[in-house]
Amino acid sequence: VGDDGNRPREEATDVLIGADGAFSRVARDAGIPRPRMVHLLQAVVRLPKDMDPGVTRIWFLPQDTPYFYWLIPHSPSYGVLGLIHTEEKEGQSRLERFLHKKNISAFDYQGAPIPLYEKNVPMRREIADGHVYLVGDAAGHVKVTTVGGVVTGLRGARAVARAIEKGRFDRELIRLRRELSLHRLIRKILHGFRQSDYVKLLDLLNPPARHLLGAITRDEADKLLMRIMIKQPRLFLVGLRFLLTGGA
Repeated sequence: VGDDGNRPREEATDVLIGADGAFSRVARDAGIPRPRMVHLLQAVVRLPKDMDPGVTRIWFLPQDTPYFYWLIPHSPSYGVLGLIHTEEKEGQSRLERFLHKKNISAFDYQGAPIPLYEKNVPMRREIADGHVYLVGDAAGHVKVTTVGGVVTGLRGARAVARAIEKGRFDRELIRLRRELSLHRLIRKILHGFRQSDYVKLLDLLNPPARHLLGAITRDEADKLLMRIMIKQPRLFLVGLRFLLTGGA
């Protein structure tokens, strides 16, 4: 480890927590595989004159990215427009093309690699008489539907804290893994969508289903999906068709 003067020194411990990001050195040294990465790319822009700064815009363009574009205001006049892409250079090219198409100028660019949740990346590994734990991006605790990881990272940290206290993982980790696996399943379905499929999906969102989307957070995907399918059963059939056939 390094002290305040960045001089390395050795420390003995029976518990080591890796909360050191997507390229975790702790995970690497513990022999834990690195999750697959995607790239978040966005530009700082002036908001269009017709845009309400209290509203976020989303575009689903599968020919550009299997994820989506977003325009998120962070002030009355400015915001960030970006996308997720599997390839950094191609994603940057797509972003610049989209900005040009929308006649929006970029003041600055931002980007970061984002790890994707993988079932084969363990959260804990025993080494000699000690334990190594991973938290947050180091563990790939990211919802692959939206590629967000703040809430799931905090839940993972809480699970690790309880594991250290009790000497074992509890139901918190089981719930987290189940939630992340569900997001992974949803992403598998969405990766097969064409733009016309997104239009059909949005058309199926009747008023009760739209109300649930505003009332239940994305971090409660199991509860959200169950209640939406009760309100609009055809959504279940759409998801099942794409899961089994890839939309063919």
